[in-house]
Amino acid sequence: MRFKARPSIKSIFGQTAAIVLLGALLALTFNHFRSDGIALVADWSPAGRLQAATGSDDLVIPMDQAITFHETREAVFVDARSPNEFAEGHIAGAINVPWENAFDYIEQFFAAVPDDSTVVIAYCDGEGCPLSEELVLLLRDMGYGNARVLVNGWTLWRRHGYPVE
Repeated sequence: MRFKARPSIKSIFGQTAAIVLLGALLALTFNHFRSDGIALVADWSPAGRLQAATGSDDLVIPMDQAITFHETREAVFVDARSPNEFAEGHIAGAINVPWENAFDYIEQFFAAVPDDSTVVIAYCDGEGCPLSEELVLLLRDMGYGNARVLVNGWTLWRRHGYPVE
């Protein structure tokens, strides 16, 4: 009885690499020709995430515009962080509507923002913080079409030395 020689490690890795490469090539080819193919490159910035979620590109407000709204008192600032974080410091004049239990604070919001034409600027802390984004989506669903997100609001606001409480 004769035994076959065992394949070398080098040939096993070569065959495995060829199979993986072929599979990736087939997947990319099918993805390319599908009408609803998955984008290989995407915009993962907060503005890009919001635009992808809503189809609207006006959800993020630039810092300079937010400052103007604050100085002219043409907007209501809403802190989406927890009550403890809000108590430690917040944008001057802001109200707290923590995303985790927003409906417990919604009456306070309605008292501060009785008109759905008022500009509402929600913020939280950190560029990756989704609390203000989720709150703005909720407010827009409730009819507040002028609700906007100030990305990384608390951090940038303090860094620029704008009024805080």
